[in-house]
Amino acid sequence: MLILPIGDEPNDKKHVAWVNYSLIAANVVAFVWMRATYATEAAFQAFILEHAYVPAVGSFDTIFKSMFMHAGWMHLGGNMLFLWIFGDNIEQRLGAFGYLLAYLAVGVGATLIYGAFRAESTMPVVGASGAISGVQGLYFIACPRHRVKVFMFLWVYVNVFFVNARWIMGIWFVMQDVIPLLISMNVNIGGGVAHLAHLGGLVSGLVLMLLLKPIAPGMREAEQGERPRNRQYAGGRARSGAYERHRKRDPYESGVRKRSRDL
Repeated sequence: MLILPIGDEPNDKKHVAWVNYSLIAANVVAFVWMRATYATEAAFQAFILEHAYVPAVGSFDTIFKSMFMHAGWMHLGGNMLFLWIFGDNIEQRLGAFGYLLAYLAVGVGATLIYGAFRAESTMPVVGASGAISGVQGLYFIACPRHRVKVFMFLWVYVNVFFVNARWIMGIWFVMQDVIPLLISMNVNIGGGVAHLAHLGGLVSGLVLMLLLKPIAPGMREAEQGERPRNRQYAGGRARSGAYERHRKRDPYESGVRKRSRDL
């Protein structure tokens, strides 16, 4: 069984999320460089151990380094997919510089929260997962009526459908982080996924956006542009007739706002 978010809506087609694309490019370039420079697995692991964040050591400068380091292609690909889906909406609302600062802040918050609970751990923490979980926390508050496009593969059944963003994000975190974390605590086992860092990033993003939402420069403009489209979508329903018939229309066009009753 495979359930994977592959997009979201609505999006402003006229807005280009340069910072978000740059963050994705930076992560990809950093990983390719690491793999090309440290070709053997032993050399690669030694580089990670030297430059990644280790809670028992607690070197602050390694927090930023570890945010651009990944353990493998699957790790990188999954993180960049989520950043591509959710990051552009936050950049539109916070502005380019504001988004960059917010991204780094939630990444640091995720790592520090993980370090606070795993202070004696000598296992290196790498990846943008904490920061991207933080971006999802920002998105949860900033885009409550957005929908996530989900791809489902269940043996011979294949489908693509839309779900309210808050529903799918809540389910995803419970299934991917909360339950595995509780299991690992109860049976005293470790794993290769820093679930506490993910949850720390989510909490950091939620708190930060609650503080920024009243003053974010692009928040009101984005909400006004999306209101005609969001008005026809209620709750977690995957499809509603009138909404789906006009789903591909640009909600930021003035004509759509004037004829919102037709959406």
